[in-house]
Formats: sequence, C-alpha cells, structure tokens
Amino acid sequence: MLRIVSFPLWGVIIAYAVFTAVTNPSMVSLITAAAFVLLFGVVNAQLLLSRWLDQRRFKMMSSKLTGTGYISELHNLPNRNYLLSELRREMPRARSEEAPFTLIIFELDEMDGIEARRGKGFRERTLNSAVELLKRVTRSSDFLSHLGGERFCVVLTECTYEQGFLYLKRVPGTIAVSDGRRMLEVRITARMMQYDMESMYATDVLHDAEESSPLRRKEAPRANTVAA
Repeated sequence: MLRIVSFPLWGVIIAYAVFTAVTNPSMVSLITAAAFVLLFGVVNAQLLLSRWLDQRRFKMMSSKLTGTGYISELHNLPNRNYLLSELRREMPRARSEEAPFTLIIFELDEMDGIEARRGKGFRERTLNSAVELLKRVTRSSDFLSHLGGERFCVVLTECTYEQGFLYLKRVPGTIAVSDGRRMLEVRITARMMQYDMESMYATDVLHDAEESSPLRRKEAPRANTVAA
C-alpha cells in the first residue's frame, strides 16, 4: 500500500519540479527537477532489484528443499528421502508383527529415445499419465514415491509376493498417451521384491529400489495405438 501511495506522491513532486523548471528556468530549478527524476529512478531500481533478489532467493530455497527434502518436483510426490524415512518407520513395525512387505519398482521404458522422437512435451504428458495411474490404483495404506526420472516405487504393507501380483495386475504393461494426432503406447516395466525383515536395513531396501532393473511385461497391443 505504501508503494501505491508513493507513486502518485512522486508524480506530483516531479511534475511540480518540472513545471517550475519550465516556467521559471534557472540553474537551481533545473538541478532540482533533475535530482528528483534521478532519485525517483534510483529508488524504483532498488525496489525492482530487491524484488528480483527475493524471487531468486525463493527459487533457490525451493530447489534446495526439493533436492534435499522429502518432496519430488513431480506432482509433489514423496521422493527417495521420504521413502527412506517411511521404510525406517515401516520396517520395525513389520518386524514386530512378522508381516512381510512387498516393493514394486515401475519405470517408463526408453523415455530418452521417445523424447528424441516425440519431443519433451510428450515425455511430460507420459509422466503425468503414469503418476495419475499409479495414484489411482494405490491404496491409501500403501506408499507411492518418485525415485527420480521415470522411476517410481510402491511399498505394499503387510503384503506377500503372491499378493503383490494382485496390485501388479492393475497396472498395465503399457500406457497410451496422445501426441496430439494419435495414441501412442509407452511400456511400463516393473520388478517386484518381497522382504521378510531378516538382517535388512532401510538403506539396503532403498538401494535395491534404485539399482534393480525393472522388466518388460507381456501386454496385448491396444486397438488404434502404435508404439511410441
């Protein structure tokens, strides 16, 4: 509000100084008018610089929080740090109840090549579609996280390897995404692992999630779609 009020006030002062310099030209009036104009420019330049620095500082802090905090830049999903903290909470409970849990790793296949052929916009639409699909089929009692890039992890609590297949069946082996003209299929690879809690640490489980190689699954081609 103070800035809004100051602009009209500055306008009145500068207009008066310029009017005086024009109607009664003298060295003093010209210097006064020039000084007010220069001062007005300096003050506003300082305000603009301050605002720009504040925005830059905010972006840097947000970037740092995203990279070292618990939230991924993709749809605000939990990231690997959040997954590690969740595993550290889940594993003691699973040990005490002797209840295994299952980890499923999903990854969109060959996205670098697909982006080279279809463009960055298609890659982003594919990621968004994959996130919406996984969020839709994952129960609230389970845990979905983004490990970076095109890789996701789902922790199925109190779930055996065999029970994990029921979840896996709800996630198709391919996802259909439009490029604006037609529907294209992108493969979703997967790998499932069960943990019985014996001699395991949360960091070991996270390492498995990051280093394992998801596998392609057999999937019948959809009608009216082609491979991306």
